[in-house]
Amino acid sequence: MNPTDCIRLFQLQQHWLLRDDPLTTDTAANIAVDTHLLRKLQPGQGIARLWENPRSLVITRRETRLPRYSEACVTLAQAGWPVVVRDSGGTAVPHEPGVLHLSLIFTLPADYRYDLDLVYQALCEPIKRAFSALGVESEFGNVPDAYCDGRYNLIVNGRKITGTAQRLIPLSGGGHGVLAQAMINVTTDVETGNERVNQFYALAGDPRHYRSDASTSLDRELQPVPKALAQRLRDEILRALSTLIKPLA
Repeated sequence: MNPTDCIRLFQLQQHWLLRDDPLTTDTAANIAVDTHLLRKLQPGQGIARLWENPRSLVITRRETRLPRYSEACVTLAQAGWPVVVRDSGGTAVPHEPGVLHLSLIFTLPADYRYDLDLVYQALCEPIKRAFSALGVESEFGNVPDAYCDGRYNLIVNGRKITGTAQRLIPLSGGGHGVLAQAMINVTTDVETGNERVNQFYALAGDPRHYRSDASTSLDRELQPVPKALAQRLRDEILRALSTLIKPLA
């Protein structure tokens, strides 16, 4: 892809706010922040938000209709993994400190041709640059038998390290709002998270099952692991964003 295309997409917003949010204790409220911010945006405004969640298993609304959904929620909550519902699609995913989220929240004018691929590329470009600054090269691709798989995963050495999602929301004043989200495994225990996803489906009456070795985390790809890796990655993503949204000369 051409990073210049990403810059042009960012330039549709004349005013960007970069947010590095502290960890909160309310998973559902934290997830809802993105949609709340999107509905408050004025034309030409955008927000890039970095955030984390407490330990939880985040599922889609479709999965609340599984036959033993309620029983699965009780068991996982007792194990310290409360189940929370999100609006976007995909599969169950584990959230916890050590999983960093990047949200791009912005508006598109009514006459702009929405390009799903370009939005995903713009979402991932600052992450790819941040990884590269830390010595890890990533690429787009599917990973068979990884939870919430998609062609705009970021993968490292054949394993998924970042998952992505996207929503297009009509705005009352015309045009659309875009909510693009990436979930980055930084210092999380990917095996335990994968086990909890599989446990949820087994308890809820769904046959799907995912491979724990299909995913990786940033700390596993770095030797030695830098001190304060999570903060280093935050800083590098913000630096990359600041470069990408800088107006062209």
